[in-house]
Amino acid sequence: MNKTVWLVFDQLDYNATILVNGEVVGTHKNVYTPCRIDVTGKLKDGKNMLIVGIESGLFDVADKEVAAYSEPLNTILNKRQWLRKPQYQFSWDWNPNMINVGITGDVKLEWKETARLDQIVTYAKMNDDLSSAELIIRPFIEGLTARSNITVEATIVETNQKVSIQDTLTKTLRPFELKMRVDNPKLWWPVGYGPQTLYTVKIDVKENGKLIDFASRRFGFRKIEVDRSAHPVEGNYFTVKINNHKIFLKGGNWIPADMIYSSVTKKRLEKLVDMAVTANFNMLRIWGGGQFAGNDLLDLCDEKGLVVWHDFLFACTKYPGDNLEFYNTIKKEVTWAVREFAHHPSLIIWCGNNEMELGTFFWGFDKSGKVVPDYILYHHLIPVILKAENPEMFYWPSSPYSENYERPDSPVTGDQHPWNVSLGEDGPDFYAYRHYVDRFPNEGGFLGASSPATLRQFLPKGEQYIRSVTWDHHDNFVNFWGDKDITYLSIEYWLGKSYKQMSFDEYAFASALLQAEALTEYISNYHRRMFSSSSAIFWMYNDSWPVTHGWTIVDYYNRKKLAYQSVRRAFAQLGVVVAEEGDKINVYGINEANEDWKGKLQYVIFETKGGFAINENKEVTLPSNASSVIASFDKSTYEKAGYTDHGAFAVLKNNEIPVSQYKMLKEKFKNMKLEKPQIKIQQNGNYAILTSPVFVWGVCIDIDGEASVKDNCFDLLPGIPYYVKVEKGEKVSVKQTGSDLMLKLRTK
Repeated sequence: MNKTVWLVFDQLDYNATILVNGEVVGTHKNVYTPCRIDVTGKLKDGKNMLIVGIESGLFDVADKEVAAYSEPLNTILNKRQWLRKPQYQFSWDWNPNMINVGITGDVKLEWKETARLDQIVTYAKMNDDLSSAELIIRPFIEGLTARSNITVEATIVETNQKVSIQDTLTKTLRPFELKMRVDNPKLWWPVGYGPQTLYTVKIDVKENGKLIDFASRRFGFRKIEVDRSAHPVEGNYFTVKINNHKIFLKGGNWIPADMIYSSVTKKRLEKLVDMAVTANFNMLRIWGGGQFAGNDLLDLCDEKGLVVWHDFLFACTKYPGDNLEFYNTIKKEVTWAVREFAHHPSLIIWCGNNEMELGTFFWGFDKSGKVVPDYILYHHLIPVILKAENPEMFYWPSSPYSENYERPDSPVTGDQHPWNVSLGEDGPDFYAYRHYVDRFPNEGGFLGASSPATLRQFLPKGEQYIRSVTWDHHDNFVNFWGDKDITYLSIEYWLGKSYKQMSFDEYAFASALLQAEALTEYISNYHRRMFSSSSAIFWMYNDSWPVTHGWTIVDYYNRKKLAYQSVRRAFAQLGVVVAEEGDKINVYGINEANEDWKGKLQYVIFETKGGFAINENKEVTLPSNASSVIASFDKSTYEKAGYTDHGAFAVLKNNEIPVSQYKMLKEKFKNMKLEKPQIKIQQNGNYAILTSPVFVWGVCIDIDGEASVKDNCFDLLPGIPYYVKVEKGEKVSVKQTGSDLMLKLRTK
C-alpha cells in the first residue's frame, strides 16, 4: 500500500509508550492533545498487535524539582504542575484525589496517499456596522509526497459561496489561507438576544481535479468586544459587547462532569447545557483546573447560545515555565487548542489561567522558591500564539486580573473572584454581597447540602446521619480548614441552632435553603448594577462527584438543588430588586430585552403576620437593556416599622399576573418573627396559584430536585398571589417551608 498510515489516539492518560508488533513506535505525555504516530511500514497483513503501556505520570515526574514551585504537601507529593492532565483530579476542596489512568479516548487508523487535511481555523472579521465580514479559513494540510500541485476550495454550504487557491504541497504540515467577503451575514447571538445562526464551511483538497481529502466546520458570524473604558466613579468597565450590543453575562463555572472524565457522553453534556439554559444562563466559564471544553460541549453552546469564557489549563500553583521542555509542551498544547476551537462562535474569551496573579500577590508565590517562573506563559507565549492563530479572539492574562497595575483583587477594574463571603472576612454573611461593586465577578459562591435523595444515594444505610464517616469523606474540604466549618457555622449564624440539634432532613433542607438565599443575593446585587457590574458568574454550576455540601445548583446526579430555581429567577431577563442605598430603599427594574417593558409595580413594607406599612402601586416603564430605579422610599419608614417583623418587597405584574418578585430583609432569619404558614393552593388552568395571609419564607414544592416543576423555593407575601406554571393535570403541593423549619427549631 503506497500510503502514509497513522495510529491516532484522541486521548491518553498519561505517560504512554506505544508498541506495534513489539516495536516502540511512539510516546506521549499530554492528556490535553491527541497523539498521532506515523506507523507507515509497521503494519503487516492479517492480525497486528498493539500494546500501550501507561502510567499515571507520578513515576515519570518523581525526580522532578518541586519545592521551588510549590509548598502545599499534597502538591509536593503529586507534582501536578509538571503533569499536563486535569489538575482537579489531584483533589480540590470539592472533590477527592482520584488520578485517572488509561486510554481515555477513541483509537483509530488513518491513511492518505498525497495529502492529509489536519485542523481548520475559521473566524470572521466583522466590519463596524455588521453589514459584511471577511471570513478567514485556514486549513492545515500535510504534504506526503515530494511535490504536488493541489487546489484547496472552501464553500459556505448554506449560500454556495466559494473561494479557492492553488498551491504546491511540500512534505510538511502548513497552513493554506483562504479569504472571502460575506455580505449581510445572518448573525450568531447569545440566547435571549437573537438566533444562534450557524453556517457550515466545507474544505475540499483536490489534486488534478480529484478529491483527495475533505472536512467541514460549523461557525457563526459575530463580533466580540470588551469595553474597558473609564468608569465614571472609579476604575474601568469590563463589559462584553456582542454584535455591538452590551450583554450582561449570567452563569456558572463549569468543571468536568465526572471524576472519571472519559465516562462523560455528549448526551450527559447536553442534559447539563439544557439545564443551564433553563436556569437563564447565557455563559459558562470553563475553569482552568479541568480540561478543554471539547468540540461536543462547544457545539452544544454554539447551538443553544451559551457564550464561553475558557481558561487555559493552569490553576492555583506555580508552573515550570522556565523549563525548556515544559515550555515547548505548552507551546504545542496552546497552539493546538487555539486552532481546534477557533470556529466556535460561542467561545468569546481565552484566559491565561485561574488565580495565578492572586497567588503571586497573596499566597506567597513570590516569597520562596522560583519567582513567577510561569509569567512568560501567560504574558508572552499564549498571547503571541493567539495573535498569530486567531487575532480576533479576546485574551485576558489571568482570572482575576486587574488593569492599571492594581492588585488582582481590585473590585473596580478587570474581573473578580469575590470570596469575602464564605471564605473571607464576611464569612457566612451573604447580606454583605449587597455592597459589592465588582465590575465582572466570575467566581464567588456559598455551600449548600445536596438534596436528601442524593445524600441517601451515596451514604450507606448505616451512615445516613450528619458527620458520619462517609458524610465527612464526601464533604467539602473547606469544612476541615482549621476552625472554618463554614457550612455548620452558617446554620448557627442564620438560624441560631447547631447542626447537632437538627435531624438529617432538617439540616439538609436548611443548608440548601441558605444557599438559595445566598446565590439570590449574589446575583441580584450585580444584576441591579448592570452595567457598572457586567456579570454575575457564580462558583460553581456542576459537580464531578457526589458531595455532602456543594457549591453547585445541579448535583452529580443532575438533581436540582433548591438554589436552582432561585438562580433561574434571579437571572431572568425581566426582574425587580430591592436594595438599601444610603438613607433610601430603592426598587430597581431590570430589563435585558431589546425593547422597553411596560407593566405594574407593587412595592410594600410588609408585616410578617400580615398587613403593610407601605403598599404602593404604579405603572412603570423599564428601559431596554438597562437596570433603573423605578421607585424609592425612605429607609426610616422600614426602620420604624421594625426589622424583626417587617420586610421590603416588590413585584412586577403583567396584566395582574406577577412576573418577578423580590424581598429584602435586614435581620437574620433566627431573629425574624415568623408566623405559622396558612397556604392555600388554587389550580387554575396553566397555573397553580398560592396565597397566604402571612409571610412565608422558602416555600418548597420539590425537596429532592427530581420533579419536573417549573418553580420552587419561593416566598409568599401576605395576600399577594404567587403563580406557578403547571402542565395539564399537574398538581402542586407544599412539601416544606423555611418558616415551618424555623418555628420547629425554636422549640428545640
